[in-house]
Amino acid sequence: MKKFLLILILLIVACLAVGGFYYGKIKQQFVKVETVQIDPQLTVYLGGGGNSIVLISEDGSKALVVDTKMKKAAEKLRETVKASDITIVNTHAHFDHTGGNSLYPSAKIISGAYTAEQWNNESKKTSRYPDVVLKTGEEKVINVGSEIVHVRNMGRAHTWNDVIVYCEKRKLLVTGDLVFIDMHPALYAKSGASVASWIGVLDSLSKQYEIKILIPGHGKISDQSALATMRDYFVSIGDAIGKPDKQADLKKKYQDYFSLPCIFSFRNTTKFIEKERKSQ
Repeated sequence: MKKFLLILILLIVACLAVGGFYYGKIKQQFVKVETVQIDPQLTVYLGGGGNSIVLISEDGSKALVVDTKMKKAAEKLRETVKASDITIVNTHAHFDHTGGNSLYPSAKIISGAYTAEQWNNESKKTSRYPDVVLKTGEEKVINVGSEIVHVRNMGRAHTWNDVIVYCEKRKLLVTGDLVFIDMHPALYAKSGASVASWIGVLDSLSKQYEIKILIPGHGKISDQSALATMRDYFVSIGDAIGKPDKQADLKKKYQDYFSLPCIFSFRNTTKFIEKERKSQ
C-alpha cells in the first residue's frame, strides 16, 4: 500500500511539473502582451491571443483594429483605442483573434465570408456576424488618415476564409494565422484548414505584395522572408512523409519551435498532411 501511495504521489508531482512547464509556455505565447510602436500612428500588440495592430489617423478620429485578442488582453487593447470611428478587421474567426469584438459595439467589423454557423462555432459567439464579408479574392480598400489599407480575402488556408491587411505606404502586411513564427501551426480540419491551399496562398502573397514588415498571427515581427519560411515548413514536412531519415532531420530542425501535444507539434502537422493527401 505504501509503495502504491509513493508511486501515486510521484506521478502527481510529475504531472504538476509537466503541467507547470506547459502553462509557462502558454503564458509566454498567448497571455503576455508586448507592445511595439512602429510609428506615431501604428502600434503592434504581440500576444494576448493573436497578434494585433492599431492604426490611428493623424487627427485621431479614425482607428483600424486588426484582430481584437481575447479575455484580459482584449480589454487592455480596447483601452488604448480612443477614436470615435472604429473599423475592425478579423483575419479569421478563431476566438483568440475575435474575443474582444464585443468591446466595440459601434464598430464596423470586416472579415471573410463565413457562414453564420461557422462564425459562431469558431469565435465561440464572441461577437455579432461581421458587417462586411469578403468573398474569396475580394478586396476592400479603406483610408485611415494618409494610409491606404487593402483588406483581402485570400480564401481557404488556415480556415475557410483567411483575410490579410496590407498598409500600402508602410509596406506592412498583417497575415493573421497564415504565418506562425517559431512555432508549429494550428491545424483543424473542422475550421477548414488545408495545407495544399495554404501553400498556394503563401505563394500568392509573395508575388502580390512588397513587404518590409510582416505581422504574423503568432510570434515576433518579421519581414517578407517569413512567407518563404512558412512555405518551406509545409513543403519539407510533406516531402518527408514515408521517409523516416528525412523526418528525423526535420524533427531536429524544428525542435525549438513552440509546441503543445495534440495541438501544435511536428507530429500533428505530419499527421494532418498525411490525412489530407489520402482524402484527395
